[in-house]
Amino acid sequence: MSKGARWLGMAWKVLGGVLVMAFLAGMMLWLAGTFRAKVAPGPPVPEPEAAKGALATAVVARRTFPMVIEQVGTIQTQTEAQVASRIMAQVREILVKEGDAVTGPLEREGEATVLARLDDREVQAKLRQAQSEATAVERGIEAAKAKLEATRGELDAAKARVNAIRASIEAARAEVDAARARSEQAGADFARYEELFRQKAITAQQLDNAKAGKSVAEAGLRAATQQLENARAQLAVAEAQVRTGAQGVEAARREIERLEAQRETAQGAVAEANVMLSYTVIRAPLTGRVVRKKVEVGNMVGPGQPLFVLETPSRPELHAVVSESLAPRLRVDEALEVRVDALKRTVQGRVREILPQADPATRTVLVKVSLPPQPELVSGLFGRLRIVMGSYEALVIPPKAVRRVGQLTLVDVLDAEGKARRRFVTLGHAHEDAVEVASGLEEGERVVLP
Repeated sequence: MSKGARWLGMAWKVLGGVLVMAFLAGMMLWLAGTFRAKVAPGPPVPEPEAAKGALATAVVARRTFPMVIEQVGTIQTQTEAQVASRIMAQVREILVKEGDAVTGPLEREGEATVLARLDDREVQAKLRQAQSEATAVERGIEAAKAKLEATRGELDAAKARVNAIRASIEAARAEVDAARARSEQAGADFARYEELFRQKAITAQQLDNAKAGKSVAEAGLRAATQQLENARAQLAVAEAQVRTGAQGVEAARREIERLEAQRETAQGAVAEANVMLSYTVIRAPLTGRVVRKKVEVGNMVGPGQPLFVLETPSRPELHAVVSESLAPRLRVDEALEVRVDALKRTVQGRVREILPQADPATRTVLVKVSLPPQPELVSGLFGRLRIVMGSYEALVIPPKAVRRVGQLTLVDVLDAEGKARRRFVTLGHAHEDAVEVASGLEEGERVVLP
């Protein structure tokens, strides 16, 4: 290549770079409003009201959104389901035939089609026995409570007797003290009268009277002392009755606790019998049609034995791979949203099954979510299981307020004078009717709508 050709190539490269820089500079100047009409310095001219009213605007608002974690999965059509017995019993009645359409509980809660009935006489007998035992326990609890109240009454009466006897003991002690004082006084009087009698200062009759008074006082002391001892004996008996009553109250309480625990067991037996009774009615677990009947009236069936095969070509479900840390948050029969990207909409589903074991390689658990039968939900579609973890707040604006220039996102914001000013913004998540604004706008500002 000649020297002139090399110079010409370099010149074109330089010229191309200059043109690119000029284009970018012009774009930045245009975004900044450089090429718009300028207003000469001076007092601002009020904008006409009609011009202001011509601008459609929306307020930058704060909204609360659910904090959602999405777990991906694939929609599959559940084509076949086996309906099995849960108990051992004889088939008493079959209510469907092959080809019949049946309805499951997902579409009409509590109105699933009855497929068959099993002999429930044994289960009914167990239920009656459990109910009888529960009734007997209830009566025992009532009797124990009545006994507890009676024992408490006896205990209160015994305590009252103890208090009364203690009061009588205090009175008896006072009487003993008084009798002792009288006896001592009578003894002293008799000794003085004996001395006077020896001195022939009194008559024999007076001495006999003093002796009789001494005997009476001593007898009174003995009687008061005996009364005190009797009161103390009565107190011992009453205190023993209080202890016996307290033990009786405690025993009655323990008996009530034992019977209440027995009541829980009896109620559990009744509940279990009711569950077993519900198992004698075989219902369709889902909507579809009966394709095979594997049992006849009179057959003896056992737990896990298939009775019917249902086909559900219009019944889709999402098989989602959920992180093992999120799986414990889910419950069977829990309602969740499923986002189907291909349809650009969200459908309501219900957790049908959570596999009990996690994949050791991926640390994930397979969760099956039943979806409503819709022709658009075909096998192979990509779906996102939306698990709500909480909520958060964000500023939002209408999506149509956003302008995009290359990689830049812009909005026109009304300033204090009611004029539109272009501003760069950073956007967050997009919703159906709003888009989140991460930065560039403040709550309460107004953005211009096209």
